[in-house]
Amino acid sequence: MTKKIYWRDFSAALIVLAIGIAFLFWARTYPPKAAEVPVLIAWMTIVLASLDAIAQTETGLGTTIRRFVAAQKIIEWKAEGDEEAPTSRIVSAIFWILAYLGGVWVIGFLPMTLFYIFLYMKLHGHKSILASGVTAAGTTIGLWLTFEIMFNYSLYRGLLFGGN
Repeated sequence: MTKKIYWRDFSAALIVLAIGIAFLFWARTYPPKAAEVPVLIAWMTIVLASLDAIAQTETGLGTTIRRFVAAQKIIEWKAEGDEEAPTSRIVSAIFWILAYLGGVWVIGFLPMTLFYIFLYMKLHGHKSILASGVTAAGTTIGLWLTFEIMFNYSLYRGLLFGGN
């Protein structure tokens, strides 16, 4: 008996997994202290993408993972009642991730986080400019206070602002 694999979603999980692995190798080129958070994020991405890939299979483990981590109807990806996410939604999700990572590389972690959250909420979430701005600013300030002030950990500044 052949086990079913949800190839489109499985492929998307493998792409995210590949991005996580590439990001891990890239993050390891940083000095040790600067690499701590990017390496942690890369490993989290690898673990979550691996779980997602396994969940896209009709194996015992895949079914168990899906039961614990998947929503019955994922409204973010699918219109209510749809069984599969349109390919355009999957491509859009991968684009948002790649755009964020590229932006972090160029302009740095904090400015790109502010920009990303604002744009995602406004363009994808259809939230107001005020709600998008307040959420983006609050999240970015929270990250800055946590890492830069409390932990005295310098976040990546980006190529344009002195990052290596």
